[in-house]
Amino acid sequence: MLVLFAGGALAVTGVAAAPRAPGELPAIDETQAIRLAEDAVGRVVPDFELRDSNGKPLRLGSYRGKPLLVSFIYTGCFEICPAQTRSLYAAVKGLDSMLGENQFNVISIGFNQPFDDPKAMRAFASQHRIKHRNWAFLSPRPNDVEALTRAFGFSWVATPAGFDHVLGVTVVDAEGRIHSQVLGDAVSAERLGTPLRRLLLYEQPQIVSSPISQLIERVRILCTVYDARTGEYRYDWKLILQMASGLLFFLTMFIWLFGEWRRQRRQRRLTGLPCPVTAHAVSGKGV
Repeated sequence: MLVLFAGGALAVTGVAAAPRAPGELPAIDETQAIRLAEDAVGRVVPDFELRDSNGKPLRLGSYRGKPLLVSFIYTGCFEICPAQTRSLYAAVKGLDSMLGENQFNVISIGFNQPFDDPKAMRAFASQHRIKHRNWAFLSPRPNDVEALTRAFGFSWVATPAGFDHVLGVTVVDAEGRIHSQVLGDAVSAERLGTPLRRLLLYEQPQIVSSPISQLIERVRILCTVYDARTGEYRYDWKLILQMASGLLFFLTMFIWLFGEWRRQRRQRRLTGLPCPVTAHAVSGKGV
């Protein structure tokens, strides 16, 4: 989960540095790093101001309303950060088929400031061919880096060779609260899909226009299953047929019961009518 990267370094120590003897290289305290990541779950992320890859200011609060996937990178890394970002890209494309590409957002934050400026982040995205309408590459203000990474439970330590830092993706819910941490370099659609499905199905309303659309979206998500061969979600036609059969059965029963109710109601109305009165001629003559 924790790997040493090459690249530029900040002057500050970082977050979750392990104690070291004189002359020993700085490194992450892995136990503390995992604890900090887990402790961040349930925390509302502060509304930090960042800049997008075009240099325009953007606040984290603007992402509320949909689930958000957050990864921390630095552009001076030549191996692991690019590999992790491409892995996340593949996972996101796999999630699009299950959730729809407008159901969640993704951001990559460059924590090596001031080197990870908007120009560097834009070049990083272009170099690794990350093209997704809801994915942004952002640069925080240098003075906010430590507070920002602490808020997300992201641990990093500057070293002479670059950075020792945590690999993973933070899942944030629609209200800006950290829902879960998906740690490790193997970020797959399956691992990310589990918390996203839970968020969209059970823990927050669907971002759609009407109750009928909500129902359709929930059923669509429920009817998908992860395919390990393709790394993507696909429709589970067996489940769809079972649901359709069940719906057809209940619909048939409803029609039969409704028809039976109408028949019995009509019969009760007929049997409850008063008997007709027959008029008889009466003679007024006495005997």
